[in-house]
Amino acid sequence: MSNEVMSDGIVRDGMKAGDVVVVTGGGGGFGRAFALRLAAMGGRIAIWEKDAESGAQTAALVKASGGEALFIEVDLADRNDIHRAGAATLAAYGTPYCIINNASIFPRYSILDMDEDVFETTMKVNITAPFSIVKFFGPRMIEARRGVILNIASGRAIGGAPKGIGYASSKGAMLTFTKTVALEWARHNIRCNTIIPGVSFTAQPLADTSEEELVERGRKTIPLGRIGYPEDMAGLAAFLVSADASYMTGQAVAMNGGRILVP
Repeated sequence: MSNEVMSDGIVRDGMKAGDVVVVTGGGGGFGRAFALRLAAMGGRIAIWEKDAESGAQTAALVKASGGEALFIEVDLADRNDIHRAGAATLAAYGTPYCIINNASIFPRYSILDMDEDVFETTMKVNITAPFSIVKFFGPRMIEARRGVILNIASGRAIGGAPKGIGYASSKGAMLTFTKTVALEWARHNIRCNTIIPGVSFTAQPLADTSEEELVERGRKTIPLGRIGYPEDMAGLAAFLVSADASYMTGQAVAMNGGRILVP
């Protein structure tokens, strides 16, 4: 059900056809799945991606499926580039209804081997960039009095990550970032939630294992007996932007086959 008016006059607001959606890291994996799914719901998708080839491919896939998409090349470690991409999004589509802070990096180093500059860059991309993006679009979303922010965390935010202190720290910060945005902006009818994905068929886990090993890992370690797919997370995102989730904010929702149970 979408945008239903209840008996007390409250509107259950959700994403509507024509609403603008910003997806960072939209060139593949979860980001591409988010773009395709929300485009199928009528969203106009602004795909933010550092890799020009993959970003353009996602835009082409959205258009081929009958959707509307714009690719914007952006370096999320550069605040000025984020502002440029934000201005380009506003010029092309207007104020976003939804921001999906999906992009992240996962440099694999032990604590003692990780250079401080690498740690700082990880934090810039994974948590400072979402802050900059939300701050940039926030005044316009507040003026519109509607919107959804979806942040993508990780089970590493809960369990830590050997050889990944920057990634785990940034994803842990994402959980409290979400709660704070939710608490401050609830009065503006802007909701903010986090998705905590489990191990899935994406580039990140495949960086140090094969597809066969990943499938076997799912069979052995995940209660549901399989790893996830980007489409699993996209289905959850579709719910979280809909009117069916209009009473939900500040939450971290894990989709991981039962591997990590969030209290």
